[in-house]
Formats: sequence, C-alpha cells, structure tokens
Amino acid sequence: MELIRRHRIVLLIIFGLIPFLHVSAFAKDRGTVLYEESLSLYRNISVNPDKARDKEIWETIAHAFSSVYESYPNSSKAPNSLFLAGKMYEEIGNRFNSDKDYRKAIYTSRQFVETFPLSNLTDDAQIRIARIYEEMGDKKQAYVEYNRIIEDLPQDDMMTAARKKKSELARYKPTEKEKKQYKYSDSGKPKITKIRHWSTDDYTRVVIHLNKDTTYSSKLLKADPSIDKPPRLFVDINNTAIDNNLYVEPITKGLLEEIKFGRNTKNKSRVVLYINSFDDYRVFALRNPYRIVMDIEGKGSKPNTLFAKDKKSKSTYNPESYPSTGEVDSLRQALGLKIKTIVIDPGHGGHDPGAIGPKGVKEKDINLKIAKELKKILNKNGKSIGIDNVYLTRSNDRFIPLEERTAIAKKLNADLFISIHCNSSKNRKAVGSESYILSFTKNQRNLEVAARENATTKKRVSDLDDILKKYLLSSKINESEKFANYVQKSIYSIVAPKYSSFKNKGVKKAPFIVLIGADIPSILVETSFISNPTEEKRLNNSKYRTRIAQGIFDGIKLYSSEILTASISY
Repeated sequence: MELIRRHRIVLLIIFGLIPFLHVSAFAKDRGTVLYEESLSLYRNISVNPDKARDKEIWETIAHAFSSVYESYPNSSKAPNSLFLAGKMYEEIGNRFNSDKDYRKAIYTSRQFVETFPLSNLTDDAQIRIARIYEEMGDKKQAYVEYNRIIEDLPQDDMMTAARKKKSELARYKPTEKEKKQYKYSDSGKPKITKIRHWSTDDYTRVVIHLNKDTTYSSKLLKADPSIDKPPRLFVDINNTAIDNNLYVEPITKGLLEEIKFGRNTKNKSRVVLYINSFDDYRVFALRNPYRIVMDIEGKGSKPNTLFAKDKKSKSTYNPESYPSTGEVDSLRQALGLKIKTIVIDPGHGGHDPGAIGPKGVKEKDINLKIAKELKKILNKNGKSIGIDNVYLTRSNDRFIPLEERTAIAKKLNADLFISIHCNSSKNRKAVGSESYILSFTKNQRNLEVAARENATTKKRVSDLDDILKKYLLSSKINESEKFANYVQKSIYSIVAPKYSSFKNKGVKKAPFIVLIGADIPSILVETSFISNPTEEKRLNNSKYRTRIAQGIFDGIKLYSSEILTASISY
C-alpha cells in the first residue's frame, strides 16, 4: 500500500503540478510537456547515486512514461515515451536483478515494435527484447528475436549487430519441433507477400500483394517542412502480417522517394509511400488474388491533350495515300503531336492460358504472336508516322498481373496502349472481332467478356464500378473510342475480303482492369473467336495473324491522322 501511495504522489506531481511550473508549457501539447518532465526526472535519477538505489523511484518514472503514451497517444512524444518506458524497465531489471521488470521491458518493447513499426527506434526496441531474453538465459528465444531483426526489419541499422549475435547463438537455433514454441507467430493471418512499384517523374503505381482478402484504410499526410518530411500516402491493412521474405525493389528515380512497411499495431500492417509531390491519388483493391493498388499523380503532371477540346472534326484520310515524309511530318513535330511511343500488351501468359480453342490452341500464345507481328510492322513502317518506340509488356510466355501492364505503359510514357486478346463464346458459331474501351456497362455479354479477361466473375466485375468512378474523369474515353473505331474498321477492311464470314462486331464498353489508370488512349482488341473451330484454325495461321496485325496498324495510322487534322482545324 505504501508503494502504491508513493507512486500516486509522484504521478500527481508529474501530471498535476508540472504544467503550472513552466510558462512555456502553454505553447506545447500536454503529452509533450509531461514527456519532457518525465525525461528530466529520468536524467536526474541517473546521475544521483542515492536516488538511483531506490527501485520505487525508477518504477514510478517508468510508469510515468507509460502513462504519457496511454493518456496522450496522439502526442508527437508518444512513441518516445513508450520506447523509454521499455528502456527503463530493462534498466530496473539490470540494477535490481528483477525478472518481473525484465518481463515488463519485453512487453513494453514489443508494444513499441508493433505500434510504431516505421520508427527509427523500432530495431533498437527489438534488439532490446533479444538482449533481455539472452540476459535471462533463454538463448533459444534470444536467437529468434535477433533473427526477427534480420527477417522483419531489413531496412534498419541494427542488422550488423543482429547478424553477429545470431551467429554467436547459432547452436541455440530452435529445432523444427520447437519452432512453434519459440517463433513469434502470425500464422493464419493474411500476409503481405510482395510490393511492386513503377514510377516516373509525375506518376507512381504501387501494388501490394496479399495471400488472402482483407480490408484497409488509406490516408494522405501533407508535407511537413518543419521536420523535413515530404508528402506521404499510407494504407493500414487490417488483420495482417508481413511475410518474412518480403522484398521491395530498390527505388532508383521518379516521383516515388521511399517505401516503408511494417506492423502498425498488433493486428495491422502499414505501407507508407514517400512522394516528391502530390496532385491526386487513388487507392483501390482488386481480388483473385487480393492486392491493393496505390496510384499517385504528382504536381506538374499534364493530361494528354491530343485533341482540341469540344472540337468535332472529320478526317478524309485514306491509309493508302498517307504521306511518309514532308510537310505533314514537319507540322506534326512542330505542334508536338507525334504519337511517339506505343505499348502493345499480349493478354494472359504464363500460368494463365486465357481461352482455349476446341483443338487446344491457347489464347496466350496467339496473343503474343499477333503482338510480335504488330511490333514488327510498327518497327518497319512506324517511323513514317512519327512512331519512335514500340514496346511489348511481355515478349515471352510469362504471367504479368493486369494492373502491372498498365503501369508498364505509364512508366514507358506511352502515347497509345493496345491490349490484344482472343474472344470466346458459348456459341461456337460466333465470329469476327470487337474492341473495347474502359467504361461502365450493364450489357451482360460485355460483362462476361470483361469477367473472363479479368479472370474473375461477373459480380466481381460489377464491383469495379466504384473504382471506375475514380478514373473515368481522367480517362481518355472519347480518344479511346475514336482509336477503337479506326482499329475495328481497319481490321475488317483487311480481313473480310479474304474471309467472307468475318464480322465487324464494333466498339463496346466494359470495365477491364488492364485499362484502369492508363489515362492515355487505350483499347482492348478481341481479334477473333478462338472458341469457333474455324477461327481457331485461322488464328493458328501466320498469314491470318499478319492480316489482323496489319489492320491494327492501319487503325493506328488513321488515328494518328485524326490527331493532326483535329488540331490543325482548331
């Protein structure tokens, strides 16, 4: 009872009288004031031999630090208070050989690691946990705790010390049977397995991959010059853990400065993006598998204004008579209207075969062959219409998630994005090609196509409506529609004379993930129905694929002419 009474007296002094002792306190938040006074008491006891021998004073000040964190969790000094509480309990354990206080130090330090995973003190708190277990003689748990620094906190500066201690304690490494007993386990929780990023000077896309569905919240923090902090966008991901093998590619240049990640609380993980500047941002989730996409546009990013606003124009262009050099090229270059870079996206790939024809022909293989043929034509003839760069999102049989394909186009500063696919239908007689642009739709057939290409269900496709609302205002819908119409007409004009059953099924709208966020003229071309035995056979023929590719190229030429004509007539 006497100890409790003394604790209360000291806490009353600290939390009651101190604010009246310093006029400067009025300029600070209460949590900061109480932290500073607790810190002052800590420093005094450290240099006063008589008081340093009084365990109750140490415990009271340690409790005072904990109380600052608990009472004022939003204070800027809350992290420091919790950290020093752990430090003091460790010192009490050392001074008075107290396992009870060692346990308090472990508990408090663990709380710090979980609550403030991005602090520069997190690794110090974690190494304290390891050090205490080692001091208490639990060498196996100490090994596990040192290893946590190496595996879970790879970005921190205690790595060298942790590796050294892990090596010293190697003989205490828990056996397979002991792992559950000693491992600080997160089994069963959704895990962050991968973080990918793409960045240019005015755009960043970050994709966070998880192995299970969960929920999240996001927040933008404005730049704070007083503490030399750039703008930050973070997501808190609920009920998650971080995979021990999580690796983030180094950031070399662009809008994105840094990515930090770690536990925010016991049940939340936080991913923070440090960005040079913000103009706008969007965060959304995709499923099958679950991932969170963070899109950021930086200040100074400019919309693609290839077309004059509200200006309707007609093109009398004929692809057969398109001039390859001379005044048109000079004018286009002078006006800065060249379509210089095109990204071609062969749909599917790797473990995702896409649709499979009656004879076993895989969509992924046909898509890649058509894309390579189109690239070949563009490399040969594209210079005549100002195209300098042609890229494929994949040049071999590998899988690329849909949202990454758009990011690749953005990173390459593409002026046009073309995703190439083969159609499929339950009706084996369905023939012809159709092109899609990004938009809402209630058409069930269009939703079925989108569901198939998105590798999901119609219900999940409908769930994309909220995401589309964030993007359609900045999407080049009109330009994409013009582009798609030219491509459709050109494919038909090239293919139909040779194959009379071929149909132009027109331009349609649907929510395709691969087109979300491109904000350049972007289309998805369903070249032919691989589900139709006749068209499957045609698609497997190089001459037919060349006609499809030539049709797309002619559509690009028509669209390029439209850009110039619209701008000149404006």
